[in-house]
Amino acid sequence: MLRASCFCVTMPTRLLLLLCLTGHVFAREPPDVDCLVVHLKYVHCSWDKQGTPEVNYTFYGWFQNEKSKEFIECRTYLSENNVNTGCNLPIKDDSQRFRRFNTKLVHGNQTPSTREHDLKTKVKLNPPTNVTVRNGSDSNLWLKWSQIKSSCVESEVRYRVNNRKWATYHVRIGEQNYCVNLPSSSSRYELQVRSRLGEECGLSTFWSNWSEPVFWGSNNSTDTNQMASSTSVWTTVLYVVGAFILILLVMMLLHHERIRIIFIPVVPKPSSNLHNIEDWFQFPKGHKESFNYNERPCLVREYCHVSQSDGEDCSAFIAENESDLSTSCSSSASNISTEEEMVSV
Repeated sequence: MLRASCFCVTMPTRLLLLLCLTGHVFAREPPDVDCLVVHLKYVHCSWDKQGTPEVNYTFYGWFQNEKSKEFIECRTYLSENNVNTGCNLPIKDDSQRFRRFNTKLVHGNQTPSTREHDLKTKVKLNPPTNVTVRNGSDSNLWLKWSQIKSSCVESEVRYRVNNRKWATYHVRIGEQNYCVNLPSSSSRYELQVRSRLGEECGLSTFWSNWSEPVFWGSNNSTDTNQMASSTSVWTTVLYVVGAFILILLVMMLLHHERIRIIFIPVVPKPSSNLHNIEDWFQFPKGHKESFNYNERPCLVREYCHVSQSDGEDCSAFIAENESDLSTSCSSSASNISTEEEMVSV
């Protein structure tokens, strides 16, 4: 009985110990933290690279070589679905990015996750502001912009003509303008600029985002909304003009078709009751009367010539009708008289 009771007491204890060990082994480790200095104003840290965490973590951070080496708890969290995914910690001055930055994530009784970051090359500036473009007195196109720490910042400019391929050009440190030589006023230019910290102030591996595009050229507008509205107006005008031209062409076609029907009438099918072919055509009344005319027939006579020895008049033409002899045309009469003179001779 004693052995049985000991066995009953020992088994639950072993199972509980096994569950505790297994839970510790399979417990989810805190996610990795990535940090970036944004526009030399604050440090942005996030821990959602592998997805949104399942629990809310408390974030702490501090720079080395400070008088107070205690971790500073985050006051500005970034969250997604009410779960903390990041934090923004303000920095006091630009030189802090040259120091080591330490972070710590804590949740409940889990072991805190600490990490050390080198932020010297991890600086991302905001896009340049006050971006303008104008045609200078030298007939060149000038692009200008504003950016903090101009003496430490290098830039890149890209532009394209008539929505073709982008062309990118480097701008030296300290300059905040770019020149496009002899632009064509009949073309449309679209320009953008971005910046980053250069070698003189610790080269950063992160470029800023591209600025908002500015435009110059055929419509000389820097407002994208204005360009869109003007495009829609021109589209409406083209539709109206196209409809008007289509209606005009239809009217001209109908007009020419009417003329063709008047001057080239359709020939009707022959009818057994129609004996006069002139009735087939629809001539005007005056023209039709001009076709009604009668002409007297002209008789043709033939004579043979005989020698004087025959002594008799031999005429090869014998009239079938006596009335035909009295109705000969003038040309026949003249020919007959000539023939008679020749015979008499």
